[in-house]
Amino acid sequence: MSEKREFLRVDYSKPLTYKIIGHSKRKDFASKIMTAVSKNLSASGIMFITNVTKVPKIASLVVLDLDYRTAGVCQEIENKALVLDNKIIGRVVRIEDNEDNTCGIGVAFVKRSEPMLPILKDIESLIK
Repeated sequence: MSEKREFLRVDYSKPLTYKIIGHSKRKDFASKIMTAVSKNLSASGIMFITNVTKVPKIASLVVLDLDYRTAGVCQEIENKALVLDNKIIGRVVRIEDNEDNTCGIGVAFVKRSEPMLPILKDIESLIK
């Protein structure tokens, strides 16, 4: 069975940082800054490898700080993805446990068109 992808993935091995963003009725929070290394990148998402013990859950929002402008898919990302304060907002869609005690985290970039307006101000205040 072959995978059908909307965008071509490019190998992209660069350091990045990320935060897990939480939103509940009682409070909003952001995790501490965590480090990772990207594995591949497309205009719609990224796969990165991390060795932290606190792995985001499926469907969690994450804020990614990475140098996507050097990847050759810069324009597509900026046209489609939600970018706040030069950071990309994404949603965790895949988690892979690796044998070397690392995890592969697949993130789909949140699209500008997604109905997130009610929490955008909260997210902006958490990522600064």
